[in-house]
Amino acid sequence: MIDKNKAFAYFDKYHGPLRMSTNGWYDGRCPYCDTFKLTVHFDYLQVKCWKECFNKEFIVDFIRKYEGLKYIEVREMIDATEPRPLGFTTFIRDKEEIVSDIELPLGYKSILYGDTALAVRARKYLSGRGFDLEYMDKIGVGYCNERDTKEDYFGYIIVPFKQKGKLKYFIGRDFIDGYPRYKNPQRGKFGVGKSEVLFNEEALHLHSKGYITEGWTDASTIGPAGVSIQGNSLSSIQTSLVLLSPVEELVIALDVGYYKQGLNIARKLIDHKKVKVLRLDLLKEYGKDVNKLGKDRILELERITRNLTKQTLYTGLRNEARSRNTYTKI
Repeated sequence: MIDKNKAFAYFDKYHGPLRMSTNGWYDGRCPYCDTFKLTVHFDYLQVKCWKECFNKEFIVDFIRKYEGLKYIEVREMIDATEPRPLGFTTFIRDKEEIVSDIELPLGYKSILYGDTALAVRARKYLSGRGFDLEYMDKIGVGYCNERDTKEDYFGYIIVPFKQKGKLKYFIGRDFIDGYPRYKNPQRGKFGVGKSEVLFNEEALHLHSKGYITEGWTDASTIGPAGVSIQGNSLSSIQTSLVLLSPVEELVIALDVGYYKQGLNIARKLIDHKKVKVLRLDLLKEYGKDVNKLGKDRILELERITRNLTKQTLYTGLRNEARSRNTYTKI
C-alpha cells in the first residue's frame, strides 16, 4: 500500500509548504493555477484543486500527469521518498489514528510488484475479473508470495479494509485453486469482524453518492464510489458508519435474488439518506452479481430506478412478502 507519510513528504517538498486545513485535508500550492488552492487528504490518498484546475483524483494519478511518468514509476518514486509524519501537531494529536497495530500478512506485495510466476498469476486472476490493476494498487490490493507457519496466506489475493487511512482488517481470496477460497482473520485477532467494517469506507466521505454491494469485487467493479458490506445485511456497526458519513445518496445493489434484503437495508437508511434499491433480477440472464453484470449495466439499471419513498419502500416489502407467500412483519 502507499505510505501516506512518504506521500506527505513529496507534496510538502514540491507543492508546499503544506499547512493543515480542516477534516484531515492539507493545503498546498497548485502547480497549474499557482495559488494556494491545492488540497490533499493523505488518509484517503486524494488531491484536488479548489479552483477546479483538475477534479478530485488519487494522488498517484495527479503525480503521474504532472511529472509525466508511468504509474509504476510514480509508485517507485513514492516508495523511495524519505517519509515524514503528517505535521508534528497532527502526529501527536492523532497518533492512534496514524499508527496501525494491524499488519498485512507475511509476504504481502502490491499487485503491481514482482515478476515471478505467482505474481503474474495474481495479476492475471484480477485482470480476468475485469479489474484495472492500477486501481487495485491504489486501494492496496496485493498478494502473498511467502508461507507462514502460523497464518499462511501464500497464494491469496489480499484485500485491505481501511478507516481514515488506518488498516482495520483484511481478507484473503485464493487464486491458485487452494482451500479455503476465502480466508478471513478471526475476530479475536484484530478485535473486529467482517460485519463491523466496510470495504472502501472512504467512498462515503469522498463522494456525494455511494454504492452498497455485497462483496469487494462488486464494489471494485463500480470503482471509487463502491462500498461492500461482506454479505446481504447491514450490521448495527456498519449502519452507524454509513449514517454518520456525509454521503447524501446511496444505491443498493445486492446479488440476484436478494432484492428484499436490499429493501431491508434501505429501511435503516431512508430517514437520513436518498436511497435506491436496484433489482438485479431484471438482469439475471447476464450474471448473478455486480461484478458479473459489469458497471455499464448497473448504471443503466440505476438510471431507470426511482428513489425510494417510505410509501414505495413499504409497498415493495409487502409485495416481496406476498410473492414468497410468507408473512413479513413491517
